[in-house]
Amino acid sequence: MRLFRSILVLLAIVSASVCAGAAEFAPPKGDIVVAADGTGDLKSVQEAIDKVPAGNVKRFTIYIKPGTYNEQLRIPANKPYITFIGDSAEKTILQFSISNKQAGSTSAAYATYIGGHDFHAENITFENSFGLGSQAVAVLAEADRLVFKNCRFLGWQDTLYAKGGRQYYKDCYIEGHVDFIFGQAAAVFENCRIHSKGDGFIAAPMRFAENELSGYVFIRSKLTGENTKNGVMLGRPWRAYGRTVYLETEMGAHIRPEGWNNWGDAKNEKTAYFAEYGSTGPGWAPDKRVGWMHRLTKDEAGKFETVNFLGWKDGWNPNKATNQWLEKTPPQWKLVSWREAFDQIPLWYATDEAARIADQVVLYQKVNGGWEKNFDVSAMIMQKERSDAAAKHADVSEATIDNGATYKQVAYLAKVNTASLNKSTPPTGFPKHKEAFYKGLDYLLASQYENGGFPQFYPLKQGYYTHITFNDDAMIGVLRLLDDIARKRPDYLFVDEAYRARAEQAVKKGVDLILKTQVVVKGAKTVWCAQYDEVTLKPARARTYELISLSGYESVGIVRFLMSIENPSAEIKDAIESAVKWFETTKVTGIKVVEKNGERVAVKDKNAPPLWGRFYSIESGKPIFSGRDGVIKATMNEIEAERRNGYRWYVSDPARLLALDYPAWKKKQ
Repeated sequence: MRLFRSILVLLAIVSASVCAGAAEFAPPKGDIVVAADGTGDLKSVQEAIDKVPAGNVKRFTIYIKPGTYNEQLRIPANKPYITFIGDSAEKTILQFSISNKQAGSTSAAYATYIGGHDFHAENITFENSFGLGSQAVAVLAEADRLVFKNCRFLGWQDTLYAKGGRQYYKDCYIEGHVDFIFGQAAAVFENCRIHSKGDGFIAAPMRFAENELSGYVFIRSKLTGENTKNGVMLGRPWRAYGRTVYLETEMGAHIRPEGWNNWGDAKNEKTAYFAEYGSTGPGWAPDKRVGWMHRLTKDEAGKFETVNFLGWKDGWNPNKATNQWLEKTPPQWKLVSWREAFDQIPLWYATDEAARIADQVVLYQKVNGGWEKNFDVSAMIMQKERSDAAAKHADVSEATIDNGATYKQVAYLAKVNTASLNKSTPPTGFPKHKEAFYKGLDYLLASQYENGGFPQFYPLKQGYYTHITFNDDAMIGVLRLLDDIARKRPDYLFVDEAYRARAEQAVKKGVDLILKTQVVVKGAKTVWCAQYDEVTLKPARARTYELISLSGYESVGIVRFLMSIENPSAEIKDAIESAVKWFETTKVTGIKVVEKNGERVAVKDKNAPPLWGRFYSIESGKPIFSGRDGVIKATMNEIEAERRNGYRWYVSDPARLLALDYPAWKKKQ
């Protein structure tokens, strides 16, 4: 017995020692600790966000000590799995003052922006302290599987922009007075207090179609208000199919009996989905609601419970999903990128998001009308970046048509301008978007050589940049834009006739240049080179590994452009037929490009689909390869790893040209 007691005492001592050691060496509450008073790792929340690695793949926790942090915050899309943790929402306040009038659009007027998926926040206040007089967003959230618990969102108009993806708010406080919860997200607000600070509207959901999964659901929440003499509406549809549902929610007397508003358009009553079930309180007046509200049954209401509404294909449950599950399960929603911004439905170009991107397009435009290359003009930016961009307007040295620059910005502005004109009242941003469109068009027209070609940079930049460049479809991209204008395509109906005539003339000159530069070998027309001397029109080289050669890639874009010409001349038809014949005879079979140990190599494979070389010797008609030494190699595998991995030496684009585009064109002739 004594031995047993001794063992128990020993175990107790060891246990106490282990616990003491655990307490002594306990990890901090976050990977980074932010403290305004200097007692943490950093004083700035944005500095902590900046420390998170791009492409983050694991949960990264930022513990924010009590204090008021007055800074605009941005979590970009390439930084998922971030957590903000505070001790108390009343004591940890993330605050910034900015309005629509200051930023140029509601989408840019945010205090905190969240673009990284799987963001979590607990015990935090998010505030836009601008006050009355303009839209001023406390949080703009556009990412998938976001979770906010015991957080506060403070503002007046447009407080919480739940813009996209799936979002879950539990035990939160949200205040405002006009459309203060709005956007296109699929969001659930469970056990939240929604406080109206004046007469107005709570929710303004955006939805473009009946089958969209977006909408707002308030579950067992509480609606309160102050200074609401004329009352508050539960919601109104920001777009025709807007959806909002209230389940078992306590509604104060400030809620108007009719409950819902059609945003001044009776047609919305046929498409909007506004519904209620089982609520309580003096504001719950089901018999007095508008006739187009949906009165749900218990079974119908169950479809809007958290797991059912937010589960989607991956079955996300915000109350049970572990970090391990989140990290291995891809998100179901993503942001619209600059590339995708050209493929949205027409209605999208009339949205605030489209206007924000257009505003940024204008912001980055140079004084000569051109744009620089290689940056995502759609990515959310902050006020400091706006100031930096404005300060560089006069630097036109990098204005270019390379990598889709300038002509794509002009095309995007055309889409936004067209959408604006389709509104009964064009938005305030319309004049500057239209002015920027014409300024960009003037740049493109001015940059064309008299012989019809286009240089890569304008003003002319010394070196191979002055060559006429088909490389990466630069010149063809410009000609397609000008041709769309000349033909009065739907996006360009607003363009005046003088510009239309100039565009038509520029296209004619460009086509003449294309026909002149088709390379003839031993009396037979082939295809085109990537660059030509702007004076002699002879094939020219660019970078050391871009030798004088026939192009197996750029020539595809040229042929497709020629095929798009209505009523083509005999010369154009001959150019197309000759190029197609060349593609048919130059395909490479029996090889494919694969990744091996992190490097790209060409391997033999008799079953591989045909490929074409990026470059072909004009003399031999065989694919050629070259590294930075400029020496021709017989195979891709002989090039140094850096160039072999960083360039497309084989392409498959001609396959579609031969199989689909050419037969379709031939059928129309």
